[in-house]
Amino acid sequence: MKTLASKFFIFIIIPVVFISSALSLSSYLLVHKLLLDQMKKTGQNFLRASAEGVSTRVVQIQSTLKILAITENLGAENESQQHRLFVKVKKELGGAVTSVFMGFPDGRFIRAKTTPLPKDYDPRTRLWYLEALRLPTGVREGITEPYLDASTQRPTFTLYHKVLNPTGGLMGVLGVDVDIALASRSLMTNFPVLEGGDNILLDANAVVLLHPNKKMIGSDIAVTGEELYKQLSEDIKHLKIQYKQYIGKLSNEKRYMGFYRVHGAPICFVLSVPAKTVLKPLHKLTLQMAALNISLIMALLLLLVVVTRRISRPIIDLMNSAVQVTEEGPYRDAIEVKSRDEVGQLTAAFNEMMEGLRQRDFIRDTFGRYVTKEVVEELLDTSDGLKLGGEIREVTIMLSDLRGFTPLCENLNPDQVIEVLNSYLSQMSKIIGHYKGTINEFIGDAILTFFGAPVKYGDSPARAVACALAMQLSMEEVNRKNKEKGLPPLFMGIGINTGDVIVGNIGSKERAKYGVVGHNINLASRVEGSTIGGQILITPSTYEQIQDLVIVRSVRPVRFKGVEEDIALYDVIGMKAPYNLMLPDVTGEAPPLKTPISVTLNRMKDKKAVSEGIVAELTHFSSLWATLKVAEEIASLQEVRIDFSGEETDGKVYMYAKVANVTHQDDYYVHSVQISYLTPMVKQFVKRLSGSESFQSER
Repeated sequence: MKTLASKFFIFIIIPVVFISSALSLSSYLLVHKLLLDQMKKTGQNFLRASAEGVSTRVVQIQSTLKILAITENLGAENESQQHRLFVKVKKELGGAVTSVFMGFPDGRFIRAKTTPLPKDYDPRTRLWYLEALRLPTGVREGITEPYLDASTQRPTFTLYHKVLNPTGGLMGVLGVDVDIALASRSLMTNFPVLEGGDNILLDANAVVLLHPNKKMIGSDIAVTGEELYKQLSEDIKHLKIQYKQYIGKLSNEKRYMGFYRVHGAPICFVLSVPAKTVLKPLHKLTLQMAALNISLIMALLLLLVVVTRRISRPIIDLMNSAVQVTEEGPYRDAIEVKSRDEVGQLTAAFNEMMEGLRQRDFIRDTFGRYVTKEVVEELLDTSDGLKLGGEIREVTIMLSDLRGFTPLCENLNPDQVIEVLNSYLSQMSKIIGHYKGTINEFIGDAILTFFGAPVKYGDSPARAVACALAMQLSMEEVNRKNKEKGLPPLFMGIGINTGDVIVGNIGSKERAKYGVVGHNINLASRVEGSTIGGQILITPSTYEQIQDLVIVRSVRPVRFKGVEEDIALYDVIGMKAPYNLMLPDVTGEAPPLKTPISVTLNRMKDKKAVSEGIVAELTHFSSLWATLKVAEEIASLQEVRIDFSGEETDGKVYMYAKVANVTHQDDYYVHSVQISYLTPMVKQFVKRLSGSESFQSER
């Protein structure tokens, strides 16, 4: 206890927190027990009252049947008189009684009900009649198990009474049908059920007769697999158990549950109430205790302020300085440390705090404007790191983009699109970070990256190309994961260009970003647009700096819009040591079709058709490549849409592709195209029309 803080903590804060916690805990436990006990008592009373109400109703009906059998000369009356008598009795017994009837040994059946019966209905085959015949000598009445009424198809049980003639022979069986739903509803509505509670009705075999979830009616309540329902079902089937209560989880929610067996009828009332409803008063008490504790803490803080002002005025001065810094903004110079006691230590700590705040605010502002680690580190080392403006610097720009991603999205739900895109971008971001690239931005499924800024490296072109190779190689892992999730494969094209750009802070004082601007960015974009899936194309400005390292498959001159001369694009497939990266050899050949298929071809630009449909002939096909015979030449690298015609296609059989190679034969042009996207029905359609049995597997 050498410091003021330790004394305040030991003598004031700890006792207050301990006492407050103890009082809160004891109050919580006490109220928790009282509420549960009250719920058990209320639930038991409710269930008992419901069960006894039905039991009384059963006794009343049985007494009525007995009196009817004894006092009325049923054998002497004709069928019309018997029918009127049964109608009168039904009205007196109430709405839950759906029918009063009598079945005779000769098959006749008279009842106080007008709904039609099945043509082959025979009372002598019914459960109530058969049970009456099996009654022991001297016993004339009984009750059936619940069943579906033949006319109403509602849960019903029948109370029956065997009627004898004066000679002791069987005159017939008198019965009353009781609609269980109507009988129980009138009773249950007289008793309140707590918010979120359920009234459930089961038979003696735990089969559901009434339940909020109507799909469960007619099934054993244990069919859901819930442990609480399993225990309830097991206990109800033990006929000796009259009443029982439970507290457990149901659908991951803690609930109170209890059942009560109806004496004289094979049914049980069940009550289920959420524990949160029962414990609602406890939650209110908890909030009240929390308010009390907060008030106590506030009073304690006020006491500490008073004591601090009286005992240590220098501490108040330090506090005022801190408030001044907070309110006025600029940080003050360090305060002189005049002693080595608590006040001196606090002053030194205050000085360190101000320095830490300076660094924190600087880092906070910087992170608010930059997202790449290398960018942040570079700017923090300079005094004018946040200054708007830039410089001309040679960088290597890499732009990657997925082939056919837009039409792919049209056939996936939003969650699948986000899952595919996030998996792809996450994998690519890791590789770019490994090769020290700076991600400028994500443009949908495209990634704009540059190498050589903000940190200057002498080997930026080599790292950019190596990064591109690693990204293409990693697409195998991306597609493996997609396949496991039932998602389609992805194919990526990458364009790389090296040149001078303006690099620096772009934006305003309120919001800025570190980026690059210049013609060479546009050129990199056009190079990327010239790629097919799985391809890496680089410009001469990049190739000249790494020609001793890079392995090229071919060189192709391309004329871009706005550029006066052709530009040679190098198709990179690998790099030598120290990178040692090589793309797999992927052939562009597709197997021939037994029967060529007529298709319609449209040139595409910005995902829209820019030409009239051209009739073409599909001669070769695989999941990645196809060959088309067309009467006119379509330029290399042109994106096209290929539609299959026919009534059964319904506009849903089509694919997107890019022209990879064109040759002239006789009076037509042979176009080899790489497929970037095809609808799920294409393979089956081609197989059916062409008679081909298999296609080249996907990469």
